[in-house]
Amino acid sequence: METSNSLERREKGARKMEYEVIEAKVWKNKVNGRKASIYGAVPWRSDKEKKEWELVVTGWTVRNPHTNEVGIGHLPWKTKKEAEEFAKKYKPSRFLMYD
Repeated sequence: METSNSLERREKGARKMEYEVIEAKVWKNKVNGRKASIYGAVPWRSDKEKKEWELVVTGWTVRNPHTNEVGIGHLPWKTKKEAEEFAKKYKPSRFLMYD
């Protein structure tokens, strides 16, 4: 059985995990320029339409290692360095953003 002290130490250790810096990607239509999230349903409805879509990198974002959430609610950073600075400054929440 864990004591409250050992549980507290374990939680503090877990909160030390940093955001993971990853490439931000979207599906982009080569014909009309439309964009779609990679985290939902695919944007094409047929094999013919599938050929019109490509995966493109739009910058850098972060992934919360506790919740697997990607991004923090704003556009991706232009450089990896900017995303890394955020990841070092802020610690990921185990439950909700900024709890």
